Amino acid sequence: MHRPETKLEYIFTFSSFYKAMYARDKLMERGIGSEVRRVPTQLLRSCGQALYITGHDLQKVIAALTECQIDMKGIFHVEYVEGKPEYRRIQ
Repeated sequence: MHRPETKLEYIFTFSSFYKAMYARDKLMERGIGSEVRRVPTQLLRSCGQALYITGHDLQKVIAALTECQIDMKGIFHVEYVEGKPEYRRIQ
């Protein structure tokens, strides 16, 4: 059975909404698309907004944020199992 190719999806959490927006802007300057959206309730621990990134090289994104001295609270990989998202903390 052929499985459709899925894009990698990551969620980056931050300590504040402003850090999430700043991170989005800095990634945009580097040609990396991202979107600020609400943190899923399963992951909510601090700031209610997170940066969603789909289909980009994770190490490239982390390097860009580190270079800009942007601290992340966590990074989660999103996998869809039977159509429902599951979150796995990777950092």
